[in-house]
Amino acid sequence: MSLSGCFGTSVSQEADVRLATTTSMRDSGLLDVLIEEFTALHDHTVEYVAVGTGAALRLGEQGDVDALIVHAPDREQEFLDEGYGLNRTSFAWNSFVFLAPSTETTSIAEAFLEVVNRSSCFVSRGDFSGTHEKEQAIWRALNETHAIEVVEDQNGLHPIGEWYHSIGQGMGATINMADEKRCSTLSDRGTALKFQSQIDLQRYEYNDSVLFNPYSFIPVTGMANEGTQQFLHYLQNEGQITTEAFSIDGEKPFFVYDQP
Repeated sequence: MSLSGCFGTSVSQEADVRLATTTSMRDSGLLDVLIEEFTALHDHTVEYVAVGTGAALRLGEQGDVDALIVHAPDREQEFLDEGYGLNRTSFAWNSFVFLAPSTETTSIAEAFLEVVNRSSCFVSRGDFSGTHEKEQAIWRALNETHAIEVVEDQNGLHPIGEWYHSIGQGMGATINMADEKRCSTLSDRGTALKFQSQIDLQRYEYNDSVLFNPYSFIPVTGMANEGTQQFLHYLQNEGQITTEAFSIDGEKPFFVYDQP
C-alpha cells in the first residue's frame, strides 16, 4: 500500500483517506507508525497534512480533507455544532507540559504567574492550534483569578510585555526558539519528548486537570468515506495497541483514551 505524508497546506485528491492532523501527531512519530500499520492491514491509502488544530478545522470546513485528528475540544464542538463534522471520537491523550530553563513551581498556574511576575521570556505558538488555545485558556483564567493584565489581538489573548513572543509557527519551531532564547513555553508532551535530547530546557509536568490533552478523530460531513470509517475503526482497535506500545527514549508520548 502506498503512503505519503504531506507537509504543505493540501493533500492530493488520489488518496483514499485525506487527513488533516495536528503537528504533534506527526512530530512525535506516532502518526507515521499508525498509518504504516493501517495501510499494511487494509486496502486503503492515506495522505495527511500536519498543521495546527485551527488550520485543520478550516481545511475540514472547506471540504479539503476527509477527516481530522485534532486536540482542542471547545473548537471541535463548535465545528460539530456548525455541521462540518459527523461526530468526534477520542482515541488517545497526553498532557500539556511546561518547558523552561528552571522553575520550582508546583502547578501550571504558578509557572505562568512566575513568568508574568518576573517578566521572563515566553514563546507562544500564536497559531491558534490546540496548544495555543490551551495557553490562552490559562492566561484567561489567571486574568480572572489573579487580575493579570491581558490583551486580545491578532495573536490571540495574552499578557502584555515585550518579553512575550508570539511567532505563529508550529510546536517544533516554538521549542527551538524558546531554547535558543532561554525562554519558557507550553508544549504537548509528545513533541517535548521528541525534542528533549536536542534542547537544554527542562520539562515540567503538573497534575493539573486543565493540562489533560485528548486527541480526537472527526469525519468531515460530506467527505467521509469507507476508508475514513475503516481508519477510525483501526484507531479504536489495533491502533490502540500500537499507541500504547509507542515510546520515545523509553517514555510514552501518548496513552490510549480508555486509560486516562
